[in-house]
Amino acid sequence: MTGATAWPDCAFWDFSLALYARPGIEAICLMLQDDFGLDVNLVLLAAWTASRGTKLAPDLAARLRSLGEGYQATVMQPCRAARRGLRGWPEMTALGDLAAAPERRLRALELDLERLEQLRLAALVESRHPAPEASGPDLFRANLEALYPGRALPEPVLETFAAGVASLRPKRRAAPFNPICPRDSKA
Repeated sequence: MTGATAWPDCAFWDFSLALYARPGIEAICLMLQDDFGLDVNLVLLAAWTASRGTKLAPDLAARLRSLGEGYQATVMQPCRAARRGLRGWPEMTALGDLAAAPERRLRALELDLERLEQLRLAALVESRHPAPEASGPDLFRANLEALYPGRALPEPVLETFAAGVASLRPKRRAAPFNPICPRDSKA
């Protein structure tokens, strides 16, 4: 990569990509983002930490939520609004590929910005060295409740996410410790 910095390895990012590829997860993520106003990276974080047997303590969850909400408001939402605005503006649509190229670049930028948020969220979780617990759907729900206290979500959404989490196991990594976003060290 000439002139570009390579992304560090990140188990959270790898997990998110694998979970997002599961049937129904992409649609649920977009619904949680658009209809419920949730930071999808925090929902994915609840799933990732649950898959690793990590329970989010209330103070850590509050810090993660604060980081996510601030990042979404100042960085992600303006980028997403620009991309969606460009795509949905009839005057731009009439320009065809001329308008499509910037929309694709904005989509790529949005993905990079999501990845940056994930690196920071994972680093915060890892900095606490939380003690492992039994992983499973109940831990996912507990972590989601810690991140979004009192937030009622449709049961089918929770069940689909819980099934996706159960279908993925963190992979053992031989990579050296990375303080930006450590890889899983559990089987």
